[in-house]
This record gives sequence, structure tokens and C-alpha cells, in this order.
Amino acid sequence: MNLKKDKLIEFTNLVNECCEVMDDGYVADWLTKPNPDLNMDVPLDIFNKEGTDRIFRLLYFIDIGEADI
Repeated sequence: MNLKKDKLIEFTNLVNECCEVMDDGYVADWLTKPNPDLNMDVPLDIFNKEGTDRIFRLLYFIDIGEADI
């Protein structure tokens, strides 16, 4: 994982949000595997390229039961 220092807080916030909607032990797998709800993009790759908007939107839908983990 190539995480820049200036993105550390943003990444921490992302992990914390993931922990709110899924089991803590699954977060690392979820962040590093292709996701069908993200057009088979890997959430961590999206974070590094685009930021968190797309991922937070998916986490919202997971939280309200409109998307699967």
C-alpha cells in the first residue's frame, strides 16, 4: 500500500467508517478486493486515485441495507 502522509487522517476516517458498517476483521479484506458495486475497482485504489466520495457513498448504501458488503 502506498499511502501518502497527507492522506493519513483521511485514510483513518475511511477505516473508521468501514468499521461502523461491517465487522472490524473484514475491513482490510473489503478495502483490498475488487468490489462489484464499484465496477470491480478496489476500494483502496479508488482512495489513492480519487479520494473517498465514491467509497463513502457505497458505505452509506451498505449501512442502510441497499448494498451488500
